[in-house]
Amino acid sequence: MSTATRPGAESPEDAFVAQPFLREQLGLDGTRERSPGGGGEKRLPVDIRASLELVRPGHGRFHGAKFSLGYFPAHDVFASDADKFGYLTKGRVRRASRLPLDAASRDLLTQLGHLMGNSGRETAPDSATPSGYTYVGQFVDHDITLDVSSALDAPSLVDANVINNMRSPMLDLDSVYGKGPAVDAFLYAPPAPGEPPSAFRMLLGSNLPSGLGGAGGAAGAGGMVAHTDFDVPRTSALTAIIGDPRNNENLIVSQLHHAMLRFHNAIVDSLVASGFTGDVFVEAKRLATLHYQWAVLHDFLPRICGQAAVDDALASVTASVGSPFQMPVEFSVAAYRFGHSMIRDEYWLNFELRNKPMSDVFAFIHEPHLPVRSNWVVDFNAFFETGFAVPVFNNARKIDSVLASALEDLDGNGLPNELMGVLAARNLLRGLVLGLPSGQATAAALGVPALTTPELTAGLPADEIAVLQQQSGLLLEKTPLWYYVLREAMVKTGGEHLGPLGAKIVADTFVTMMRRDALSLLNVTFAPTLPSAVAGRFTFADLVRVAGVIGA
Repeated sequence: MSTATRPGAESPEDAFVAQPFLREQLGLDGTRERSPGGGGEKRLPVDIRASLELVRPGHGRFHGAKFSLGYFPAHDVFASDADKFGYLTKGRVRRASRLPLDAASRDLLTQLGHLMGNSGRETAPDSATPSGYTYVGQFVDHDITLDVSSALDAPSLVDANVINNMRSPMLDLDSVYGKGPAVDAFLYAPPAPGEPPSAFRMLLGSNLPSGLGGAGGAAGAGGMVAHTDFDVPRTSALTAIIGDPRNNENLIVSQLHHAMLRFHNAIVDSLVASGFTGDVFVEAKRLATLHYQWAVLHDFLPRICGQAAVDDALASVTASVGSPFQMPVEFSVAAYRFGHSMIRDEYWLNFELRNKPMSDVFAFIHEPHLPVRSNWVVDFNAFFETGFAVPVFNNARKIDSVLASALEDLDGNGLPNELMGVLAARNLLRGLVLGLPSGQATAAALGVPALTTPELTAGLPADEIAVLQQQSGLLLEKTPLWYYVLREAMVKTGGEHLGPLGAKIVADTFVTMMRRDALSLLNVTFAPTLPSAVAGRFTFADLVRVAGVIGA
């Protein structure tokens, strides 16, 4: 079954009928939000108020941030071809299976979310998946989705069909390239003297001198150096100069973004050295994007979905080039949010920074630790199977309904032990407000066997089962799709990858995006040509090797 969705809302009178606060902010009713003290002002939605505080430099939490659409170019908001979210399932399926949008449901989901983020509940060993793929998943998410306007505290259901997706729904690396050197010149370094005028490289940043760090390569700790240019570029105010600020939210994804910049630059270097006579930038971008897509399709997705689900999607999903598409919220709000459960509490970052808590991974990407300290440069040999040995290899945690132990204060109020519980509750509430169907109904709609109640509750602690049993077992009958997908992964695959429903939603969505993209590897003749450990293949381990970030 294809994940292509039909354009148009179920029954909206206009594009913002389900989000009246946006009408107010954009002046669509002939009014503007009144200034403080003017009397009668409307309260900003809770997501926007929280976001405006959290994007301040001390926090830099753009992940999940919400803004008024008035912050964005009008074409990206109002144009008939503006990218939107949508649904994978039919309206009748959602109406029959979604939870009621009321205070009781909000309370149940908040209880469940805080239990999911409760520290000390993880008993399963690590998965076999390297931790690098946790952050590949985050990087890819930032390449294809950005919801800045749905509201957690909406009093009525919000139709996903009216929500703008502010990223292009294709694997085009626009989070790296922006609009290219002709428009977003601030992202680029000019060609060196004597080079072709089209040899644009990505601009790199500097490091705060703090000693040895990064990868040692074959020499181990002895190969570490005091890096000077292993960060993303930054303004004088230390704001990251990158295509998507969410890629600067934590140290690991920021360093991965830096690796992507170097990946492009390495390809430019190779083309210049070979005497390439065409447009160097265009060819480098083409090669970088196609190799990235290959790694997503043949390396990342099989690890996350299982090879069988990827093969099935390639065989069954059809979508013509340029066909209408709306990013399904069953994917973006539920099935693709598996990464939250893969986060480790601690990471081996390099030979000098052993077993650092995730709170440091957040803290050392903000002031006073910017530019990134030279001794905090990440050794990706501990995150991908590069062939270079490290004392501790970071495997991702298994995909299940237990999120990492509380790591840091999400709202910046100084209270510990809140991040993952609050995050889980918000994920669940987002699905409630968007009227997502239950896991059971989604499975039935897509022809996937549903979990039984004994399977759904197998191995859960008593307090979590008690929440699921409240209101006559409402959450057991209409299980929130995100929670269902996480439980399915643990029940059906031992948490090594997504279960049948989650894998189908994710694999089908990616193949749909690639089939409708005229320039994707599914629509052009392409085989990997960059250096790789196995001829004819290309993985993210190969990508960081080509990028030159793992030592020699």
